[in-house]
Amino acid sequence: MQKKNKKVKSKLVTFSKIVWILSIIFMVVLGYFIYDANILPFKYYLAIVVVLVLLLSIHGFLVMRKKTGKGILITLCLLAILFMGLETFAITKINDTIQFLRENLGAHFETNVYYFLVNNSSSYLVIDELNGKDVKTVEDFDDKLNFEQAVKRKADVNLIYEQNVVDLLEQISNDEELIVLVNSGNYEAMAEADEKFESSVRIIGSVEIVTEIEQVDTGINITKEPFAIYLSGIDTRSDYLPSRSLSDVNIILAINPNTRKILMIHIPRDYYVQIHGTSGLKDKLTHSGTLGGIELSMATVEDLLEINIPYYVRVNFNAVVNLVDAIGGIDINSDVNYSFSCWTDRSCVFNPGINSVNGKCALAFARERHAYETGDRHRGENQEQVIELVIDKVTSSSTIINSYTDILNALNGTFQSNLTTDEITSLVKMQLDDMRGWKIESANVDGTGGMQPTYSYPNQNLYVMNPDMESVREAVLKLNEVFDED
Repeated sequence: MQKKNKKVKSKLVTFSKIVWILSIIFMVVLGYFIYDANILPFKYYLAIVVVLVLLLSIHGFLVMRKKTGKGILITLCLLAILFMGLETFAITKINDTIQFLRENLGAHFETNVYYFLVNNSSSYLVIDELNGKDVKTVEDFDDKLNFEQAVKRKADVNLIYEQNVVDLLEQISNDEELIVLVNSGNYEAMAEADEKFESSVRIIGSVEIVTEIEQVDTGINITKEPFAIYLSGIDTRSDYLPSRSLSDVNIILAINPNTRKILMIHIPRDYYVQIHGTSGLKDKLTHSGTLGGIELSMATVEDLLEINIPYYVRVNFNAVVNLVDAIGGIDINSDVNYSFSCWTDRSCVFNPGINSVNGKCALAFARERHAYETGDRHRGENQEQVIELVIDKVTSSSTIINSYTDILNALNGTFQSNLTTDEITSLVKMQLDDMRGWKIESANVDGTGGMQPTYSYPNQNLYVMNPDMESVREAVLKLNEVFDED
C-alpha cells in the first residue's frame, strides 16, 4: 500500500512539474503579447510580470519541495490549469485586437470602384454581353495602364475617353445604345443631383481597382501635441469604402492630449465652398469626395477652417447599425417637442425625450433632416449625439467585457484611417497611465439654404448651404483655443 502511494505521489509530482513548465511557457507567451501590443504603461507591465514571476516561483518551490502533500499538488495543478485558460483567453483577445488595428489603421491601400452603366431600356443585361463593344469613360485616375488591365479582366471592351463625366451621365439617361464606365462616386453624386437618374439607368457590372497608398509621416507626437482628425461618414450602397464617394458626415475633431479637450465641429454636407485647387464656381463639400477622394475633402476643409488636418477616419456610415447592435443599443434624446418618423425608415419613430433604439434606428436618426426646421444643421447635431453615445458606451467597462468581440467584428473592414497602430496604442497607453477624463465640446458652423450652380454641375441649380462666415470665424477661434492651450 505504501509502495502504491509512493508511486501515485511520484506520478503526481511529475505531472505537477509538467504543469509548472507549461505555466512558464504560457507566462512567457502572454508577456510577449502584452509587450508587442504596446498598450500598457511600463509600470503596469512591470507589475504584471512581477506578480506572474512571483506566482510561478511559489508554484515551482512547492512542486520541487519533497514534503509538499498530494492535496497541495492537486490544488496547484488545478489552479495552474485554470490560470493557463485565462492566459489563453487574454492572448486571444490581445492578438485579435492587434490584428484588428493592423488591418484597419495606417491605410495601405485604396479601392476605386467603377460601374458599367447602360440605359434602363438597353438590351444589355450582363457584363459578358459587352465584349467587343465601345465603352465611354473619363480619365480620372493616375495609372492608366492599371485601369485598362483591370477593365480587360472584366470585359474585352474598347475604351473611349471623354472629357466630362457629367455629360456622359446625362447622355446615358436618354441613349439606349450608350455604354459608360464611371466612378461609383460620380454615380452617387448624379443620383443625388437628379432624382430621376437612378431609375433611368442600370448597373450591369463593376470593376474594383486597388492601389497602394504611400505612407506619410506626419511628424506629430499625438500624446504630446494637439492635432486634428477629419471624420468622414460615407453613405455608400456597398459594404466597403470606395475611395471616391459622397461624404454625408463631415466632422472635425480637434484634440489636445495635454488639456484632454476634444472640440467637434460639424460642417454640413451641402456647405457651398471653394473646392481646393479649383477656381470659379463653388461646390458642395460632399462633392469634393467624388472629385478627389478624402485628400481633396481634407484640403478643402483646411482652406475653410485655416488649419492643418493631418489625420482622417473614413467610416462606412452603415457600420453604425452593426456597432450599435453590438453594444446593445443606445438611448437617444430627441430634443424636439413632437414625434416623427424618420424619412429613411418609417418604422423608426422618435418621441420627445429619451428613446432606446437599435442600430437601424440609430442610423435613421443620424440621417434624419426632414423632420427639423433647420434641416441639415440639426442632423449634424444628431450625428454628434450618436457619436458621443457610442463612445460613452463602448468605453464603459461592462460593455468592453461583455461585447468586446462583437465590437471588433462590427467595426472590422468598415473604416479606414491614416492613423497608425503605434499612434493609437500610444494614446491608449497615455490614457491608462493617468486615467484623466476628457471634455468634449461642439462648435458647429451655420449657413442659409439656397439654389446655386456648382463646380461639378455648372448647368443646373442644386440645393446648397451658403456659409455664415461669422460662425466659421467663431469655429476657427475655438479651434485655435484648443490647439494653443497647454
